[in-house]
Amino acid sequence: MIPEEQNKALDAWEISARHWDKHRVLIAQMFAPITAGLVEEARIGMGQKVLDIGGGSGEPSFTISGIIGPTGSVMYTDPVAGMVETAQAEAGRRSLTNIHFKRCSADDLPFADRTFDVAVGRLSAMFFVDPVTAVREALRVILEDGYVSFAVWGPKEANPFFSTVTDVMDRFVESARQDPDAPDAFRFAVPGKLAGIL
Repeated sequence: MIPEEQNKALDAWEISARHWDKHRVLIAQMFAPITAGLVEEARIGMGQKVLDIGGGSGEPSFTISGIIGPTGSVMYTDPVAGMVETAQAEAGRRSLTNIHFKRCSADDLPFADRTFDVAVGRLSAMFFVDPVTAVREALRVILEDGYVSFAVWGPKEANPFFSTVTDVMDRFVESARQDPDAPDAFRFAVPGKLAGIL
């Protein structure tokens, strides 16, 4: 992705940050099963140090905070200032003291090697500018026996949340064919595509 396109994408996420904040309860409820599956897959437990990559409006960091307890910690990261600000404010409202916040990109994590027990990303990996570098970074910062787990959208056809709107748009609006490896909600929808870069 060229820097101009990257900045455009970040600007769009910046604009949407207030909507994610406004609808955080509904979004948390909708994606709760994904969060639960991610936590289970990553084997998150009491006292762990967890890295949340692309934490958006704060989930799964808020849920993980309760699981790891006062002896654990969550490092929430996101490249969008508005997302970081709203997530940090919500953590303050909830009096969550075991979450720390850092604005950074997934492909350049500012943490020492082997810092975390687990690294997770809920519906963020599809938007990484350079997913290969981002996965390498996640693997670099976890312990050798740690876990990296990303939840991504499956095929568009299995997601009426998206497909209903896009099907209607496709019928009436002609658009250019998109690069299947460009940052997009369905970038890793093909089973095994994300695992292939691990």
